[in-house]
Amino acid sequence: MAQGLGRIAVGVFSFVMGAASAQAQSVESFYKGRTIEMLVGSEVGSGYDAYARLVAAHFGKQIPGRPNIIVKQMVGAGGIIATNYLAKIAPKDGGVIAQVQNTVPFQPLITPGGEQFDATKLGYIGSANSEVALAFTWHLSATKTLADLRQRETIMAGVIGSISANYAYALNDLAGAKIKLITGYAGAGQSLLALERGEIEGYPALFWSTFKTTKPEWLAQKKVNLLVQLALKKHPELPDVPLIFDFLDKPEDRAAAELLLAPQLAGRPFLTPPGVPAERLKALQQAFDAMMRDADFLADAAKRNMEVQLIGGEEIAEVVARAYASSPDVIGRVRKMGEAR
Repeated sequence: MAQGLGRIAVGVFSFVMGAASAQAQSVESFYKGRTIEMLVGSEVGSGYDAYARLVAAHFGKQIPGRPNIIVKQMVGAGGIIATNYLAKIAPKDGGVIAQVQNTVPFQPLITPGGEQFDATKLGYIGSANSEVALAFTWHLSATKTLADLRQRETIMAGVIGSISANYAYALNDLAGAKIKLITGYAGAGQSLLALERGEIEGYPALFWSTFKTTKPEWLAQKKVNLLVQLALKKHPELPDVPLIFDFLDKPEDRAAAELLLAPQLAGRPFLTPPGVPAERLKALQQAFDAMMRDADFLADAAKRNMEVQLIGGEEIAEVVARAYASSPDVIGRVRKMGEAR
């Protein structure tokens, strides 16, 4: 009897150990010899596409099983089409991932319409960068600081429906700024030309990564006054430029700013469909983290003149969860900031 129980115990132990071993090998065995499809929700040649192709060139080397990765464009509705496909049609096994615009996970909250996904159930792999927007004025403007912007009316350009207008309204609403917004310019390019011509005094929201690559001479020649960073946290290269949260004391103001600015932390997020096995999502997150520390990846990014900053998938998921826990009052207030005026 004792020997029989012993054999049963050994058998159970062997079964458990075998199952654990199979589970430990499942990620590698799944991806070995496989090609991952990476859907990109923006057009070829865009900033999003550039980051997707940089990641695609290096990501597979860090994933157990070393799968190949191919990039496929699925453009439309600012990334909503790609995300809907990911959630409704794509296999839920980790063989298809996507990179979409950072506003996508938050769009059902802020500007709903056409989404067929639950953002809190998507899998977040990570982002290779985080965006920080800057409000700034031309060096000839009497508005040199955010304190000045709260004291004197300052003429800025902004495009209705874009962050340039939304963040201008947010600065006025949340921080007591006195921005007079001119909305007749077609986009950032025309607005910045108008700034040089003296038609306006400033611009309410230009990404730091864009600033460095498109207007480095403005920075070198001190042609602009950097007033405030519009992001959840400061960019490491801008320690002396204040953050919007430095000027927000009321909890309801801070909550609205956090919801409005949440997309920027996500940078250019990579996602999986909902329902991907937890061990595969974790492996993808760990592989993404390892890629971001890899010397070849960093050298390639530097060669392409692309800023990289690791934002982990779990951090993105936490920000998304906090956003969806916002009160109806906060959500309503942020939606109004995005309405045409």
